[in-house]
Amino acid sequence: MNTLAFVVALSCSLLQMPQQPDAARSYAGVSRPADVRELAFGIRGTVAETLVEPGDRVEPGDLLIRLDDRVQAAQVELSRSQAEDDSRLKIATLAVEFQRDELEITLNSRERGGAADQDVREAQFAYDRSLIDVKAAEADMVARNLTLERETARLDEMRILAPIAGDIVDTPKQTGETVDELTTVITLVNTDQLHIDVTVAPNTARAMSIGQPATVVWQDIDAEPVTDARVIFIPATGDPSVRQVAVRVEVPNPDRLPSGLHARVSFPPQSSDADA
Repeated sequence: MNTLAFVVALSCSLLQMPQQPDAARSYAGVSRPADVRELAFGIRGTVAETLVEPGDRVEPGDLLIRLDDRVQAAQVELSRSQAEDDSRLKIATLAVEFQRDELEITLNSRERGGAADQDVREAQFAYDRSLIDVKAAEADMVARNLTLERETARLDEMRILAPIAGDIVDTPKQTGETVDELTTVITLVNTDQLHIDVTVAPNTARAMSIGQPATVVWQDIDAEPVTDARVIFIPATGDPSVRQVAVRVEVPNPDRLPSGLHARVSFPPQSSDADA
């Protein structure tokens, strides 16, 4: 291979190789909450009570807001009362015992010549029907319990519990207001971690890995000079219009900094590559 061909081949191979992120270069980004939940009811109703305000800290399972549920709560109690009523099953069970004894008496009587075949047939029929009545009563109990589950689920739909720990940032609906399905009534965010998306060259993104360390320098506030972060997402696709790939880093936020801060993100070389 002549010298010119060797140089061209070497240049092409270098261009194709993933490039280690430049530790001296930083990338601009804006922080946002790691988790944002816009909570809504799945049914229409009137707000009975909003139990939180913007700025409140909530934990998973905390009741945030509920609709007027008096009618539905009464329906649940009615369904529970019906589900707990097993009188029909008890009567059907007693009837089985009675008809079994009657059949046995009739069979013994026929052996002694006292009962006719028709009497036995009627006793057998009554006993068989009593067995079917027990099964029907059991099926009715199952149906009543399913009805109770359905009505309880409908009652649960009228209450919104916090799905995550976080901070309330908006409560647009208050007591007495009517809400439609899927209308946001609570906005909840988790800023225990912050996410920052930065755009890097495709070759730079190829050299990265999930969990790779990063450093963040905040620009809008006086904070620690450098905050540690890590790469949590490297997309499989980029933006062809700018030939860039949006990489996401996660930043621990023990100081509870607000989201929306501007920052510069850097990616120090990974230790294995640096050692090499």
